[in-house]
Amino acid sequence: MFGTKHYVPILKWKAAEQTALEKLGANEKKFISPLIQFVMPQPKRPKEGEKEKTPEEQLEEVTIKFNEKLPGIPNEILSSWGSSPAFVDFSLIYTPSLRIESLKRVLTDGERLGLFLIPVVNLSSDHEFKKAASVFFKKYRRGLCLRLVHADFNIPGKLAEEIQKFLTAVNLFEKEIDLLIDLKTGVDAPPALIDLSRKVPNLLKWRTFTVASGAFPLDLRDCEIGENYIDRLDWENWINLINSKKLERSPSFSDYTIQHPVYKESLLFFSPSASIRYTLEDKWLVMRGQKGKSKQYLANARLLSQHSQFFGPDFSFGDAFIFEKGKDLKSKKTGNATNWLVAGINHHLVCTISQIANLP
Repeated sequence: MFGTKHYVPILKWKAAEQTALEKLGANEKKFISPLIQFVMPQPKRPKEGEKEKTPEEQLEEVTIKFNEKLPGIPNEILSSWGSSPAFVDFSLIYTPSLRIESLKRVLTDGERLGLFLIPVVNLSSDHEFKKAASVFFKKYRRGLCLRLVHADFNIPGKLAEEIQKFLTAVNLFEKEIDLLIDLKTGVDAPPALIDLSRKVPNLLKWRTFTVASGAFPLDLRDCEIGENYIDRLDWENWINLINSKKLERSPSFSDYTIQHPVYKESLLFFSPSASIRYTLEDKWLVMRGQKGKSKQYLANARLLSQHSQFFGPDFSFGDAFIFEKGKDLKSKKTGNATNWLVAGINHHLVCTISQIANLP
């Protein structure tokens, strides 16, 4: 389906990510296949003096919210992404029954809309979910994605056996499955990546082969007010891996854009600082502001748009947004945290697409 010069960004299916994806140009979309992670809605924050809900009550609340949102998800994907191939991941949905129901609903309704959706399955996924995913593969022939994580490699000599059990359970061959090694926060150096990849049997037979990781920090508490640089170790290690030419098959690149790989629900009510996350060739430039001071978005946008490493307003939707916001420091239209996340993610996507497209 695709080779090394292709990008698989992993995106939580939230407002900022949807808009960032929607604002890509048609030519840019040719170089990517997003991996969409569905997440549960936020519970309602208790008002002052209001009794906090029990975990069971919160679960019931967010489950009701998610079920209300579920019918609209295929149309959201069509609007933001279109009908090109996309991976869909249900692993962050809370209960096994809701995961299976979501898979059935999204894939069935997605097929009616002409979407090309490929479900993601882990070795640790429960049997019923694997079975449901394989049923939809046989019905629509869109494919299946097997995601391997660090824990799958930890039992010596067991990986090949577990993969064979998986293939038998879903009654499929490697050539019908997209293989994803997802290291999450583990930004392993090339020798370690090579070692992990060599443990996968029949590496040449899988439909596609992708390695994912994420190096962006969980939060910006270690960043000072002003300019900060963070190494894009996920990108750096992937480049070094494919340049080493020590694997019989080079993987495609996958990352978590400008987000931390592990979804932390404890941060949902966190008040963010007025900061801009901006991707450079081998680093992230974080223009950090102070909490609760949205006017600093405009000042940081002005500084960034005048920065020697700014890509220019014509580079992406995100860059145009930054440039426009930096024009008038007295404007009341500062934008909110979601708007600035849209700009940062959209710029990151276009930057990474450009880097991959221009590889030799």
